[in-house]
Amino acid sequence: MVGLILLIIGGTIYHERQKYAVQTQQTQQKMKQLQQQLQATKLELAIQKAKSHEAGIDDRTINHLSAKEQQFVQQLLYDNSFSGTILIVRRNHVLFQGGRGYANFATKQLNSPQTTYQIASIQKSLTAALLMKQVQAGNIDLATPLSRYYPQIKEADQITLKMMVDMRSGLTELSAPEKELSDQARIQYALDHLAVKDIGQHNYSPVNYLLLAGILEQVTHKSYRELVGNQLIIPLELTSFNFMPNETTGQQATAYGYQQGGYGTPVSEPSYVYMRELGTGNMYATTSSLFRTEQAIVQGKVFKKSLLKTLRSSTTGEYTGGVYNYKDYFTSHGVESGFESSLQMSQDGRSGIVLLSNQYKANPSIGLLTNQLYKQLITLNR
Repeated sequence: MVGLILLIIGGTIYHERQKYAVQTQQTQQKMKQLQQQLQATKLELAIQKAKSHEAGIDDRTINHLSAKEQQFVQQLLYDNSFSGTILIVRRNHVLFQGGRGYANFATKQLNSPQTTYQIASIQKSLTAALLMKQVQAGNIDLATPLSRYYPQIKEADQITLKMMVDMRSGLTELSAPEKELSDQARIQYALDHLAVKDIGQHNYSPVNYLLLAGILEQVTHKSYRELVGNQLIIPLELTSFNFMPNETTGQQATAYGYQQGGYGTPVSEPSYVYMRELGTGNMYATTSSLFRTEQAIVQGKVFKKSLLKTLRSSTTGEYTGGVYNYKDYFTSHGVESGFESSLQMSQDGRSGIVLLSNQYKANPSIGLLTNQLYKQLITLNR
C-alpha cells in the first residue's frame, strides 16, 4: 500500500515537473518573441530616425500643400514648362517633393524624388565648406596669399584665398581641356592657360574653385574626391549624392534641349566635360540630398557655425563662399550640359526650395522660379 502511495505521489510530482517545464519553455518562448519584437521595434525606430535626418527630408513623394498653394506651385511650373524635381521645406517640414516631366523621354520614365541631376556650380559651396574645415583645423588661413601654394602664377602675392572664395581674384582660365585628365594634370592645365586682370573686382570664374580644390589636396595630401567622401558623404549619411557619372541604372536623368511644348534632342556630354570641373561642378544629387548638405553647412555640422560669417562675409547678395548671400537667406545656381540647379535657403537652414532640372532654358532661369516659390511659400508664411 505504501508503495502504491509513493508511486502515485511520484507520478504526480513527475507530472507537475513536466507541466512546469512546459510552462517554463512556453514562457521562455514568449520572452524570446517579445525580445525579438522589441529588437525589431528598436531597429525600425533606428531606421526611421536615420531616414528622418531630423527634418524628415528623404526621397519620398510628399504633398502637404494647401489647395491654394498647390494651385500656385503647379501653375508656375506649368507656365514655365519645368522638367525636373521640386523640394519645398518650411520650418523643418517637407511641404512638397515631387517630379514633373520626364527623366527619360524615350522610355517615358518620369522625374521623381529619387531622380538624380548634375548640381553644376552649386558644388562650389561644398568646396568652400571643405576649405573652412581646414581653416578650423588651423591648416589654412583665408588671408594667405595664393603665392604660397602656386608661386608661378603672375601677381599671386596680391591675391588671397578669400579673394578667390569671393571671385575677386582676377583669375581667368583662357581655355578648357578636351580630354580626361587627372586632378594634378587638370590643375597644371589651368596654370598653363591662366590670365590675371583687375584683381579685387568681382568676376565669376570657376578656375578660382579649381585651384582651391588643388590647395585642399596640397594641404591634406588627399584627393578632392576623398575629402568629399570622408567629410561630407559619410558623416552626413548621404545617398544618391556623389561624383559623375552616376552608375545606378535608371536613376540619373537625361538632359534635353528645350523646344516649345516638349523635349528636344538629348544633350551629349563626353566624360571629360564633367571631369574637368574639379571642385566646381562634377557631382550629382537628388533634391533631398542636396538640401540636407546645404542645411548641414549652415547649421554647423560640417565646420563650426561661428566660421560661417568668415566664409560668407557679405549679406547684400554678393557672391561669397559659393553662394549669393543675403541677410535672411542665400541662393545658389548652376548650369551644366543641359542640367540646371537652383536653391534658396533660410540662413538657419530650416526652410528652403530646391529645383533640379534636366532641361535648361535661359529664359526664365529656374533661379527666378525658385525665388518666386520662396517668396510665396516661405517669406509670406513666417
